[in-house]
Amino acid sequence: MKSKFTIISGFMMIFLLLGTIVMAQDTENEEIKGPKLRIISGFEGGSNYQMAMDIQRMTRKSLGEAIYDVNTEYVPKTGPNGDTLREENLDGEMEIVTEEKITKTPTGDTIDFIKVLESEGSYYNFLKINKSGADIAFLQYDVLLYESMQDLKRRFKKAETIRVLLPMGTEQIHIVVLKSNDKKSIKKFSDLKKKRVAIGSSLMGTNITAKYIKEVTGSKWEDVEIPFDKSFKALFNGSIDAFFYVGAKPVKDLANLSVAMRDKITLISIPQNEKLDKAYEKATITPEDYKWLDGNIDTYAVRSLLVTSIAGQTPEKEAHIKQVLEIIKANKDNPSNHSNWKLVKFAKDDKIDWEYYPAALQLY
Repeated sequence: MKSKFTIISGFMMIFLLLGTIVMAQDTENEEIKGPKLRIISGFEGGSNYQMAMDIQRMTRKSLGEAIYDVNTEYVPKTGPNGDTLREENLDGEMEIVTEEKITKTPTGDTIDFIKVLESEGSYYNFLKINKSGADIAFLQYDVLLYESMQDLKRRFKKAETIRVLLPMGTEQIHIVVLKSNDKKSIKKFSDLKKKRVAIGSSLMGTNITAKYIKEVTGSKWEDVEIPFDKSFKALFNGSIDAFFYVGAKPVKDLANLSVAMRDKITLISIPQNEKLDKAYEKATITPEDYKWLDGNIDTYAVRSLLVTSIAGQTPEKEAHIKQVLEIIKANKDNPSNHSNWKLVKFAKDDKIDWEYYPAALQLY
């Protein structure tokens, strides 16, 4: 009979041990909850991506969760007098009573409050924020206007749930061409006639911007839909003659070109146009922005926004978004952040005719 009780006692100890291991694993898993928000930005190296990484860093210190190594051990339990407690087991033997002791040691790593997602462009961001693929998105204002126009033609309204969190300043329109003294080379905007011009992929805001400029100015270039990261190679091998890119100056991938590349390219100006004046802001790109420029470039700038979608949004999500905005407001002017933060103001932009996020307006 004693051996029977010993076997039962052994099984009970095994079950207790397995249960304790599972509990320890659950405790450890509770420590790693993951990011609370996702922000979709742009391609790695672009201005939107850099600014999204700034937001991630801003929120890391006060809202990030420290990661711990969790260690569980069982130590003898003591009574009021400091004596080790014992109790009788099923076999009638006295055993030491143990208790669980959990220790947490910081690993030095942090789970960020906000996760940065790369994207293929502003139009891709619009599609993603509509399908709950992100909580916050960088978006060109002209993409939003374009989609609101499309809403008039379709049953499902894609733009009506979008709300402006923060005007993010402007992004300059860059037209990159090869530097050459050849008579057929592109030296001014009108020289784009009958040339092959890359306007970004169909998912980029640049694509919409370039098509709008083409229509307004009556230009006759040939559209080539390829993304920014493939445009340099295409330009140098002669597959295209120029390419558009919309981004806040200085765009990292343009500013940090190798000597061999920057000696071969330049930018061209966009001539003043009354219709463009209404859609965009006049802007100038200078040699201070890109050292490889020989002089100032007159162009236009697209308004950039930080947006969210209120479709299916919970009060908890709204609270998280407000927390992020509060931290941005307190930390945006840090000199280590992207220079475009200097243009960001917690105030309505009179030229943005769109509904703002109520929680954001509380910080204006």
